[in-house]
Amino acid sequence: MQGMVFSLSNVLIQSSVNSFGSAVMAGNTAASNIEGFVYTCMNAVSQTSMSFVSQNVGARRFARVDKVVAQCMMLSAAVGIGLGASAYLAGRWLLTIYTSDAQVITYGLYRMSVVCTTYFLCGWMDCLACSVRGLGASVLPMVVSIIGACLLRIVWVMTIFQWERTQLCLYISYPVSWGLTAAVHLICFLILRKKVRTQTPEEPAAAAA
Repeated sequence: MQGMVFSLSNVLIQSSVNSFGSAVMAGNTAASNIEGFVYTCMNAVSQTSMSFVSQNVGARRFARVDKVVAQCMMLSAAVGIGLGASAYLAGRWLLTIYTSDAQVITYGLYRMSVVCTTYFLCGWMDCLACSVRGLGASVLPMVVSIIGACLLRIVWVMTIFQWERTQLCLYISYPVSWGLTAAVHLICFLILRKKVRTQTPEEPAAAAA
């Protein structure tokens, strides 16, 4: 369901991008392909968070749950900022892999200046969502992601973007939705962690460790 709604929001954003013309459309597509490599690396960290959180919850080592999440958040930020900034700085050269049109490259680089430089927020969003899943909840992060990262973008395109039809206004919906959704995921994680810890007391040996 989450993937389906993500696809719907992306289709709506893509149709808005198409309204700027073929050059912007081509630049947007090329830039998003490059961003996909950065996302894959951040997603690996998110999946790691889910695995290690669930393992430590099962072992009743809740102090390590906090440590895992904190380390994965830092690693996700490092990967997102490092690779995102590198992709943007090398963007002009990377975009030549997809096109030789100077105008298309310029438009692609413009998207990367907004998305790649804030991509770590997406990493945080996914990392926290996977951490909530690691605590045993699967429906909650799905609902939060659908509302925050999908429906919010749809509302943004249908309202704010209609008032100011610029590429910046459209692209800024990405970091805004990532940041807000990550904040809600963090609240959910803190509440659920407390609930799980209360229902499943930590073993004395684990607490001592």
